This record gives sequence, structure tokens and C-alpha cells, in this order.
Amino acid sequence: MSKVVVRVLVLIACFVGLVTVPGIYAAGTAAEAEALVKKAATFVKANGVDQAIKSFNKKDGEFIKDDLYVFMFRVSDKEGARVVTLAHPVNPGLIGKDLYDLKDPNGKQFIAAMATKAMKENGGWTDYKWSHPQTKKIGNKSSYAVAVGPDIFVGCGIYK
Repeated sequence: MSKVVVRVLVLIACFVGLVTVPGIYAAGTAAEAEALVKKAATFVKANGVDQAIKSFNKKDGEFIKDDLYVFMFRVSDKEGARVVTLAHPVNPGLIGKDLYDLKDPNGKQFIAAMATKAMKENGGWTDYKWSHPQTKKIGNKSSYAVAVGPDIFVGCGIYK
């Protein structure tokens, strides 16, 4: 078999999901994101916030699947700490940071909107623009988030 034919077959296998290549992820669906959030919410309720933080921050843990991962925030009305990151396995530099004022390229305070949706509206989806980790291009993203306590919410986002 020629090298060209082999390369084409490998590309087709990757495309249909038969073979995975490190650094190339399948795009998660809305249903998968919701299921991961529900699994995370159940975990928090069964094991507590401290254990959940440890589990959610594991890069090779059960709360990461392809390009989907669970994040967790604490919401506070205290001055200087309004929506603080507790867990973010993909960008651990965000842990401990207040992201309330974070805006997408269109100026939307999407973390604040996500907190409102999760904490005051029984959870749901928040749409915003964000950089895709593989393409580095700004695109549509949506995150599903739900409250798991009086001041904690968990979520997971998908790229559209």
C-alpha cells in the first residue's frame, strides 16, 4: 500500500472517530455536556465541595472527556470576590481568581451571566464568544451550569 493511501485511511479513521490522535479532540455535544454537569453535581452532593475540587482539577480525571471538562465557581456578594474559580482543569491559573468581570470579545460578561443562570434561574445555557483551544479562532461557545449549593455552581462548555 502506498504512503498516500495509508495517510488517507488514517485521516478518514480519525475523522470518523476510529482512531484518536493526541492533541486532537472530538467535539463534545450539548447532551454530553449536560450529562457531565449532572454527574459533577451528583458528585459534589455525595462527596462535598473539597473532594469535588480535587477531582474536577485532575487533568486525567473522570470529569474530562475529549474537549469537555467540568469547572466550578463560588459566588459571593462580598466586595472583591464575586465569582471565584474553584476548579478548572484546563487552565489551573484561573483557580482563586474572580472572573465576574470577564468579558467575551463582544463585551458580554459571560461568567456573571452564567452565575445568574445557575444560581437564580435553576441552571441552563449561556452563549458567548471564545477562543477555540485548537484553532485559536474566536467562535461560538455555550456553557451549561447548575447550582450545587447555596453559593457554588458547576458547568461545562461546548464549542458550536
